[in-house]
Amino acid sequence: MRITKYVLGLDGANRFDSFYSVGAPARDFVPYSAVDNRDNHVTDKEFDVELFRRRWHREPTPAERGCMLSHVNMWRDFLATDTDWALIAEDDILISPDAEAVVNAIITKYPQVQLVNLCDAYSFKAGTMNPRVEYIRLSLLSPFVCGKYRMGKLYGSTRLGCTGLYLISRSGAELLLKQLEGKAPGTVADDYTLYQQWGVDVRFVQPGLCDWEGSSVILDSGKSHLEMLTENQKGASALDRLRIALAPRVRLKNIKNALNATLDEVKQRLGKAK
Repeated sequence: MRITKYVLGLDGANRFDSFYSVGAPARDFVPYSAVDNRDNHVTDKEFDVELFRRRWHREPTPAERGCMLSHVNMWRDFLATDTDWALIAEDDILISPDAEAVVNAIITKYPQVQLVNLCDAYSFKAGTMNPRVEYIRLSLLSPFVCGKYRMGKLYGSTRLGCTGLYLISRSGAELLLKQLEGKAPGTVADDYTLYQQWGVDVRFVQPGLCDWEGSSVILDSGKSHLEMLTENQKGASALDRLRIALAPRVRLKNIKNALNATLDEVKQRLGKAK
């Protein structure tokens, strides 16, 4: 199976050099110019603000508009190629050496999948989970696809986020773009729950397959993703830092998230078996 690899970034603002600094794992990625909407030039005709308000109950930021349009552009360009899959990265990640083996295993063992999130937006290091932050967890029934890496579907109530690194098939891109025929997009680029509702087979891998370099800034706060992660791990005192490091309540919440996801998967399996 042939794969097209893109790395998305703002020309002259983000650092493609950092993305490529890891060497071989990043070598085959083609730079892709993001829609630079920092001046908020994207019109309501290009991006459906009203649809965004109904879904997210707030106004979209200029960065969110540009980010969504950038990913839509990449899906279209991918379909214009003769390749079967696209591996899409954003330029503030540092891709893991394990990524190629995991991606190849997914394509070989699970060729029916259509969209796989490969990044962990809450972990500092590729191949690890962050036990100090509550976020989506895989069902305990999720299989190992390669080494320590497991892949599963979206279950439970916690949201899967981030488009730092994901794999998409030709059929997945076709389904996404079919929903946008004759209309402008009106959501965030990582609206995986909506994509699943559109009929896309969405899955995710844990642990994630990238570190965060930290130079890419799309938030109104001006803070990078890495800066925000770091701030959440600091404490005002030694006792605070110990509490954050141990995070007993968060660890219990994540166990609950995994159990809820497992229960949801069992219910869905039993429902299909009837």
